[in-house]
Amino acid sequence: MMMYLDWFAETMKMTFNIEVNRDDVGYEAYDFYHEEIDDLLIPAEHLEKLPNPLLIETLSYVDDEGYEWIAGYILEEKTREKLYEVWIKNGEQVAYEIYNN
Repeated sequence: MMMYLDWFAETMKMTFNIEVNRDDVGYEAYDFYHEEIDDLLIPAEHLEKLPNPLLIETLSYVDDEGYEWIAGYILEEKTREKLYEVWIKNGEQVAYEIYNN
């Protein structure tokens, strides 16, 4: 997780211009089947390219203005290769990247 903590902090600084205190970042991991995932989190056209079920790992942070930021990423379980990432601010998707086209 440490590697992804650094990635999260660096991306928040470079992309969103927000300094992140690494001690304030939360981490969770969830297994989901496609039908359990909200279209706002991962659109159906993206889901069809991902494993089912899938493991979503998330890093979350609340900034100084009270906005909740979540970066979710899906890894190939055997290789740990990143397949997909999504960035959410206060429940709204603000960015995503598909790595397994």
